[in-house]
Amino acid sequence: MFKLVLLTLTDKADGTSALQLAAAVAARHKSGFMVQYVSAPHEREKSCVLQLSDERELSARRAEIEAFCKANMPEGLTADVMLGSGFVHIEVLKTVRLLEPDLVVIGDQGDAEHCRRELSASTTDTALLIAREAACPVLVALPGTSTAPNRSLSGTVRRIVAATDLLDGAEDVLTMAERVRETDAGTLCAFHALPLVHAAPEGAALGRALDQAKSRLSYFGRKLVLPLSTKFAVREGDPSVEILKYARESEADLIVLAPDYYTGAPGSQKMESRVSSQVIAGARCPVMLVGPDALAGRFQKQRQTTRKA
Repeated sequence: MFKLVLLTLTDKADGTSALQLAAAVAARHKSGFMVQYVSAPHEREKSCVLQLSDERELSARRAEIEAFCKANMPEGLTADVMLGSGFVHIEVLKTVRLLEPDLVVIGDQGDAEHCRRELSASTTDTALLIAREAACPVLVALPGTSTAPNRSLSGTVRRIVAATDLLDGAEDVLTMAERVRETDAGTLCAFHALPLVHAAPEGAALGRALDQAKSRLSYFGRKLVLPLSTKFAVREGDPSVEILKYARESEADLIVLAPDYYTGAPGSQKMESRVSSQVIAGARCPVMLVGPDALAGRFQKQRQTTRKA
């Protein structure tokens, strides 16, 4: 499924979980594997600076990264290492356009994230910035993921929660989740959290709203010919909280969602990155972000006319 996996590492951050995950996925799919190391602006003496390395420092840094990769990769897997400097999301998007990977894996950004937000006046996570524009999905693995009770760090994903807002991008999220599930013969749950609004419905009205949401979720399942084993779940509440709760209850190995998630009242068309950011920060398993161009034709396949058993 993934023919080329691109891992992004940066200085002043712990990239062990991201490397282990990316290497496991590459080994599982027999993919090409590339590691892009970005020297990003970081904090020094209470200010953010970008220190450019000379040729000797670059050579030493390359040897350091290659040794780090070798120590954390499965035997037999090799990685091509690229070095760069600048804002991580800009450098990664350049590489994505040039090499056209099928998957980008990113981990903790450390001081680089703080400085990027300060220098660019943007509070959006680096992973979300990449996912919004990349022609492939973005897999996020923060430190601590390796200690979670899931199989994803072995490259195998058996339990997937695809969280959708039922609006633009819903089909892409479910399609990507199904492709991953099919590859690993796992189980898929399509999930929607009905956002709380100021005039939240109660009693029968709330029941109707939940039924309508579940009906629309099931409609996507029929349209995309998802397998009959697919579970459909709808809950009311704050989307990020409900997604995380459901993923933990389901012992999910992977959460799949869009980088921007609809949270407003019906008809408001309000999109927010807050939900995805909070899911990434609170998840006990890797999170896959599926942006508007993530499928880019390569993950599409001809739809069947009947649902699979």
